[in-house]
Amino acid sequence: MKIRSLSWLMIGGVISAVLIYGGVLLVLTWPISELSISSSGVFGDSFGVLTSLFSGLAFAGLIITIVMQRDELALQRQELNLTREELSGQKEEMRAQNETLKVQRFENTFFKMLEFLENCRNDVFYQGFQRPPLEGRDAIKALYDAFTEGFLCNWVQDSSFNQKRVFKEECKIPEGISEEYSNFYIKYGDELGQYYRTLYNLLKLVDRADFIDDKTVYTNLVRAQLSRYELLLLFYNCISMFGVDKMAPLIKKYNVLKHLESTMLPEENIEIWDTFNA
Repeated sequence: MKIRSLSWLMIGGVISAVLIYGGVLLVLTWPISELSISSSGVFGDSFGVLTSLFSGLAFAGLIITIVMQRDELALQRQELNLTREELSGQKEEMRAQNETLKVQRFENTFFKMLEFLENCRNDVFYQGFQRPPLEGRDAIKALYDAFTEGFLCNWVQDSSFNQKRVFKEECKIPEGISEEYSNFYIKYGDELGQYYRTLYNLLKLVDRADFIDDKTVYTNLVRAQLSRYELLLLFYNCISMFGVDKMAPLIKKYNVLKHLESTMLPEENIEIWDTFNA
């Protein structure tokens, strides 16, 4: 029932009760012997019972109103709690969605960079002496051979005037290797520079992704793309001045050289590899 209708009903009920009560009094006191102020006062006082009744009803109504307001407030609190819980659930859902979007953006960037690394590898070029030009992994293998045979070793003639390869004494320690690798990089850095920078930034991308729980899933994918000669040449890059500060820590942290075949290294450098890999 609407409040306006209820108000009119209550007003009508009060007026009806007063009229009925007055009518009953008139019937009970009829005939009236005299009309005077004192008699009117007695007649008015007879409505005291009705006044007390209305006062009691008003007080009861006030109590009922307070109880109803309390119940309404309790319902409002429940609704607020439900709303708060719903908002909390929405926040958790939005947080989960944001984390998912972060991972998706990261993976999109990661796989694009992995594809770019492959393109950089394919762009590696090597032109040897009296041999056809090589590209990609074949070029990297040729560059590794050129470094180990042409920079870590000297070619000398024996007593029979035959060319003999002799490993340089200074290249049996990391400092000597670093110096020869610098000379090697001066000559072939244009071919390898972009490849190594891309590899470094790819590993750094994974390392900085703090929202990734298991980063090795991605670094293992990077490692799986590297051939044996890429791993071997990468080892020398890590102990040189070009990779010792930035590349080497990431290579060690994610065990990128795990599958390096140490038997393919010059035997004079195997001890250095063991120390690096410890």
